[in-house]
Amino acid sequence: MPYPDGSSLHVDSDIAVLKSKVEDLEQNQNILFERCRANEKWIAGAGAVIAAVVALAAIIEAVDAKTVQKVNEAQCESTRMCISQTSSKNY
Repeated sequence: MPYPDGSSLHVDSDIAVLKSKVEDLEQNQNILFERCRANEKWIAGAGAVIAAVVALAAIIEAVDAKTVQKVNEAQCESTRMCISQTSSKNY
């Protein structure tokens, strides 16, 4: 479609400019996509590290709780034996 003055030279130059802008936008889109992918990888890695630390802390806490429970049971048992020995000596 020519301009009102009848020239199509302006149309061709406008099309060339628009093609150039589209190519620039596609390049920028690819750059931004790669940056987003890099950020996603870092976030996924950080999430994995945090999950591993939390799991390790939970396991350590569970083991520690069982150990404390065994110590308490052993103290309770030794206290019962001590009480039963002292009460049998008194009779």
